[in-house]
Amino acid sequence: MEDFLENLFDTLDKMIVVYREILQAAEEKQGHIISGDIDKLESVIFRERNLAENLVLLEEKRRYVMESISQQIGQYDTSLTLQKLIEHTQDPFRSKLGVKREVILEVALKVQEVNNVNTSLTRYSLEYVNSLIKSLCSEPLDNTIYQQTGKVKEGYLNRIVFETSA
Repeated sequence: MEDFLENLFDTLDKMIVVYREILQAAEEKQGHIISGDIDKLESVIFRERNLAENLVLLEEKRRYVMESISQQIGQYDTSLTLQKLIEHTQDPFRSKLGVKREVILEVALKVQEVNNVNTSLTRYSLEYVNSLIKSLCSEPLDNTIYQQTGKVKEGYLNRIVFETSA
């Protein structure tokens, strides 16, 4: 059982490192959204994607170890959580698990908060761009050339993209 717990501690430590790197990337992304630096933004998004893939792999490993531990303690429930495991272990393992659980929850919450701000910033930027496009176009952009069948609409008039009389 101790080997499984040590393996779990190692996995949780790696997850904490990845979560912190994701938080750092999300904060960098926020700066690039604000500054409008698209090249750096794309780079950070790519890095975030790789970190998320690493986190998925670590989560799979954590679940595997948790299933092994649940069998060791005679609880054949596949939904053993860290909180339930903390209740079934003794110190020093109990306190170490509690600390790691709290750190993961804290960092994950911070990531969520930063991502919520980033989502709002991105949405506001898109709304601003859309309002600029609408102010430059003489006709609404929802007039399409094609019907749902894929054929060109009859009586379609070419749209003037920029208002030339202004």
